[in-house]
Amino acid sequence: MKAICILAIPPGIFRRAMILLSSICLASASLASSGSSITLKQALQLTLKENTQLKRYPLAIRAAEAMLIQAELTPNPTIGVEVENAFGSGDYQGFDAAEINLVYSQQIERGGKQQQRLQFANAETQRMQKQYLISRLDILAETSRRYYQCLYIQERIGLITQQIQSEKSSLKIINQRAKAGAVGEADVSKMAVRLTRSELTKRQLEGELKLASLRLAAMWMSSSPLNVISGNLKELPALPTMEDITEAIEQLPRMQYQFALQRLSVSRLNLARSMGESDITWGIGIRQHQRTSDQSVSLSLSMPLAYTNPNKGSIEAAQIQVEQSALDSDSQKLQLRLSLIEIQQRLSFLKQQLASLQNQLRPKAIQLLKETEKGFEKGRYSVLQWIDAQSELFSIEESTNQIRWQIHTQFLELERITGRSMSAKTISMAGNK
Repeated sequence: MKAICILAIPPGIFRRAMILLSSICLASASLASSGSSITLKQALQLTLKENTQLKRYPLAIRAAEAMLIQAELTPNPTIGVEVENAFGSGDYQGFDAAEINLVYSQQIERGGKQQQRLQFANAETQRMQKQYLISRLDILAETSRRYYQCLYIQERIGLITQQIQSEKSSLKIINQRAKAGAVGEADVSKMAVRLTRSELTKRQLEGELKLASLRLAAMWMSSSPLNVISGNLKELPALPTMEDITEAIEQLPRMQYQFALQRLSVSRLNLARSMGESDITWGIGIRQHQRTSDQSVSLSLSMPLAYTNPNKGSIEAAQIQVEQSALDSDSQKLQLRLSLIEIQQRLSFLKQQLASLQNQLRPKAIQLLKETEKGFEKGRYSVLQWIDAQSELFSIEESTNQIRWQIHTQFLELERITGRSMSAKTISMAGNK
């Protein structure tokens, strides 16, 4: 990172206390020197490789593909033995008058049941694949959100570190002026309280950063906290236009998943209808007549008498699911379009806010600080006015960092929904090279 000062350093003891931004970068550099760092690209790669939830999906897809094998199977033939006219009374006592029939039978599926099972299994496999893609995008987006959360807290620590340095310098100067009788002891106490509050804030942020880094490392199943996040909130992505993000609404991963659900519901309906067709069972056998030692051939053909469709309820339920899936697709498309419009407008608004802070408020705050510092040296302004001018500039820098963080997180949400990188300056959310 480059060290950037927001204020020139003029000669004089008071102006030396007014370096406000250089330690933002210096604090990040000191964090980096204390341990290993991680970039967004590395975090995404580790998540893709080690995340348990992502590891489970290939197994689920393999299980769905195994159902294709099951769908191809046809009913096995059956073989049976029938014994008649045995162990009765009179002429049929014992086994001498028995008739033994060895029967081979085969069920014939009607209604294209095998084809419908294959189509249903294919649709389920495609649904699982689309669901895996969506989960993959969601998990990578969550990794990126946690990464930028860490980066944002890290930037806040750098800013508060600089504020502490400035307040220590100011406290030293105020003490010197208090000893000379130029200011009262109350002014010294005010500056000391402000310094203590800043130090407490820094310790709190350091605790938040440790917790946030643990949450980030948990995305790749690690329990070791990260020492520093390598990145820069100032590197903002180029914002796409509304035409860019709505031109491929039909290709959005969630729309593709919804289409897969539609195909699955249609396949379920076709399968239910085919299951309503009665199957035919034919058989052939060889009969042994024990009394005459003769043999004969027996033939059989059977089919259920379906006065009503035995699968009528399942067919009606599947038909309702098809209608519900169509309604869900229309609703999903509308919600996605509205979400994309909201994100694009929110990004535009944040961009305008950032421009106002950087081009209007920040220069005025710097000018106010310079004028207040000069007036404080000449006794025209009080210590409180001088401190307030410092705080105003720090507050603007904090708001600037927050807006940059919000732009990154909103842009991540945009890429999560669209399933593709919306800027050449960003890493693809799908993990593509």
